[in-house]
Amino acid sequence: MVLALFFDLTDTLQDFDWNKQWNLLQEVIMKEAGDEVPIELLKKYYQQTYDFYRIGKIKNDFEFFDLIFRQLAMNISNKQIEKIVDRHLEIRKEFTSLPEKYDKTLIELAKHFKLAIVSSGVWPWGDYDFEKIFCFPMKKHFDLIVNSYEEGYLKDSGKLFDIALEKMGFDAKEVAYVGNSYEKDVLLAKQYGMKTIFLNKKNESLQGDITITKLSDLVEIIDQVKLI
Repeated sequence: MVLALFFDLTDTLQDFDWNKQWNLLQEVIMKEAGDEVPIELLKKYYQQTYDFYRIGKIKNDFEFFDLIFRQLAMNISNKQIEKIVDRHLEIRKEFTSLPEKYDKTLIELAKHFKLAIVSSGVWPWGDYDFEKIFCFPMKKHFDLIVNSYEEGYLKDSGKLFDIALEKMGFDAKEVAYVGNSYEKDVLLAKQYGMKTIFLNKKNESLQGDITITKLSDLVEIIDQVKLI
């Protein structure tokens, strides 16, 4: 019987427009650094540096953007980096939002399950989104938050699952993992013995133990989730 729900964060507990995010960020960077920014290299170093940030090897946004520009061998001042950092946080409200019926969904789920977040996202950004943009602190509804930034491991290592299971006192078979990526969430959770709920936003021809199209669907199938 399922007693707890573990959730992915990005694009599961929040909606995220990746194309808009990149286009807006690119504009911010080019405004400060100039039109000579090599876009393809910028994307490459952004992703590499993002991966370091996810596991806490980079501690803050200034270090993040500073490392990108150093890899690009661009002479950017600290003041320019600080402007990019500030502007990046400001524009996040343009490409991320909460799913519909978010509050009601989590309140109802919390009546039936223990709830946790297990995420490999950049935690300072996720925390900022919920605290500053949504004004909805994640600790309000979740019994536990385990993230790669604080623990130093990505989700695909399995260690975040181990930490969450141990802290909450559940066996893997008593937990269903909710995520929007079939490969990174569903297959991974199955590998570690958990039940799976696939948030299939793109109408892919793939299935978890349960498949939904929006987060609020969970409220309608609570009894089904318990008996996966």
